[in-house]
Amino acid sequence: MTTTVTRARGRTGSRAASSHLTGTGAMVRLALRRDRIKLTLWLVAITALVPRFYYAAVNAVVPTPEALAEASQMIRVSFMRVLGGPLFGEVSTQSYFLAAYWVEFLLAAAIMNMMLMTRHTRAEEQTGRAELIRAAVVGRHAQLTAALIVAVISNAALAALTTAATISIGFPAGSALLFGASLAATGLLFAGVTAVTAQVTEHPRGANGLAGLVLFTAWLLRGAGALQSREGGPLFWLSPIGWSQQTRVLGEERWWPLGLSAVLAGLLVAGAYSLASRRDLGAALVAPRPGRASAPSWLRSPFTLALRLQKAAILAWGAAFLAVGLVLGAMTGGMAETDLPIFSGADFGRAWISLMVFTGSLYTGVFAVLSVIRLRAEEVRGRIAPVLAGPTGRSTWYWSSLLVTALAAVVLPVVYGAALGVGAALSTGEIGLVGEVAWASLIRAPEVLVLLAVPAALLGLAPRAVNAAWAVLVYSGFMQVLGSYMNLPDWLVNTSVLSHLPWHPLGSFAPVATVVLTVLAAALAMLGLYGLRRRDLAAG
Repeated sequence: MTTTVTRARGRTGSRAASSHLTGTGAMVRLALRRDRIKLTLWLVAITALVPRFYYAAVNAVVPTPEALAEASQMIRVSFMRVLGGPLFGEVSTQSYFLAAYWVEFLLAAAIMNMMLMTRHTRAEEQTGRAELIRAAVVGRHAQLTAALIVAVISNAALAALTTAATISIGFPAGSALLFGASLAATGLLFAGVTAVTAQVTEHPRGANGLAGLVLFTAWLLRGAGALQSREGGPLFWLSPIGWSQQTRVLGEERWWPLGLSAVLAGLLVAGAYSLASRRDLGAALVAPRPGRASAPSWLRSPFTLALRLQKAAILAWGAAFLAVGLVLGAMTGGMAETDLPIFSGADFGRAWISLMVFTGSLYTGVFAVLSVIRLRAEEVRGRIAPVLAGPTGRSTWYWSSLLVTALAAVVLPVVYGAALGVGAALSTGEIGLVGEVAWASLIRAPEVLVLLAVPAALLGLAPRAVNAAWAVLVYSGFMQVLGSYMNLPDWLVNTSVLSHLPWHPLGSFAPVATVVLTVLAAALAMLGLYGLRRRDLAAG
């Protein structure tokens, strides 16, 4: 009788588990169809950067054996290890490429998976599509399982493509496969992280923000561990990014560190399923606090509403800018002692600062584009219509939202520049760098305003194409950073939004370019308003 009961329970449990996954196959096919363009772009972009970064480094940084030896020594002995490295094995252009850019590829793989998981889990619940799907014959865990399967497929494709790309630049097949596997392992681990954070918060931004915080912490730990030792100290082993790098591609190659990522990813996925079983659809582990019944008078304007909605994002970006600026600025002293061809003829310390100031403009451009795209998401979810149903007009709502983003796009680079200057002053003893670098960051604001105005114009004129603003940002950054190394004509490089202001503190203030870019930003914003006032709002 005991055997009979046990068998009956086993069959019942098996049926229950099976019913939770009903429809997973259809959900996987649906997710792959919806992501056929986004995923393809991610995979092609990451893969294409392998040969592009490699040949850019070979041509610009290490064109001679002497330059290669200097660059390799710099990575081994200076604060550059926080950004890149360690350098394993014998010095070669391939090992230098890994030391300089491996971290960037790992970060890209992590971000790709974070966005993929959020898009197919928490975002589906917030928009209500998950509820419609659950109304059909679909199991409780089908969506989460489908998202994880798509993540596995994507990371397998990423590993295969990057393996082929690294073979094309001279890696041995085994080393190339290990490199590709390291990217896939990091990607899968952060898919697991996001699967958990999607259960914790009610909003996709919250899920992505928590996962981003984990990624940032992992990056900081990896950097701190890199400072402890040339090949990574104890803190290095606390970072999943460090685990992938400890495979030591082109050195004493080993696969077992990827097992750490696999085990942790498995635990995270198990935790995500457990949390998903204990909450209602649309709910989260951390419930949002109820709002106050009334608001003070100063909070009742469209501007303060926009400020309140963006407050958390602005504070998070500000904290990240502060930390990153201090770390990058602290490397200035070490960079001032280098003699790399890429900085030939320049004050190396200030050349480094100007490069980092430009990087800050790119970061701020990402913030600006995200902020405007969020407005489109709010419209699609039906949250704008109640606001516009009151005394607030479209123009007021539009300008208030853009003004908050524009002010943040001016203040954030100043915070970043001041932190960069403090770090540089501490490492070089030049106190004047604090104000100089903060000013250098501030005067690049017009180009960020243009990057902000592009999605604003699309929001009004072609709202379904608002994500195309990413193409402008990526294109501008690519042209400015790599255009000259690829010997592209000047007119083509100058089509980049980021090509018209000199790199301070090496360059001088350019008033004409500043005025032209500011006027262009204002014109694009006006076009956005023109379109917004003449089109229908998306149905919520």
